[in-house]
Amino acid sequence: MNKKELLHIISQGESEQTEFKENFGKQVIETIVAFANTKGGNIFIGIKDNKQISGIMLNSETLQNWNNQIKLSTEPSVFPDIELIETENETIAHIKVNEFPVKPISVKGKYYKRIKNSNHLLSINEIN
Repeated sequence: MNKKELLHIISQGESEQTEFKENFGKQVIETIVAFANTKGGNIFIGIKDNKQISGIMLNSETLQNWNNQIKLSTEPSVFPDIELIETENETIAHIKVNEFPVKPISVKGKYYKRIKNSNHLLSINEIN
């Protein structure tokens, strides 16, 4: 993905298949699970909710650490694609999540799905 495509996506805002996060954390993994349990989607890390690009700081182990956290937190394990997008001054991480063929996927025993532009925690009745 190039900068022009990224700016177009940012201008469209969050949706059922697009999420912006300022940094990587628990909510990113919950969103990965929600996307995997619905139609898939794209998470952009280094973008604030107000669509401002903040960028992220990376070191040589950052992406491997993220992959390990995702793998260890999800059941069955999810392995999304992660690519870096460079703008003039900032680095953005793009996490591409495909719809998972075997559902539901959980994160630490909780199940989520994507409804409109947010994650929805499923009740026991909604899981099947």
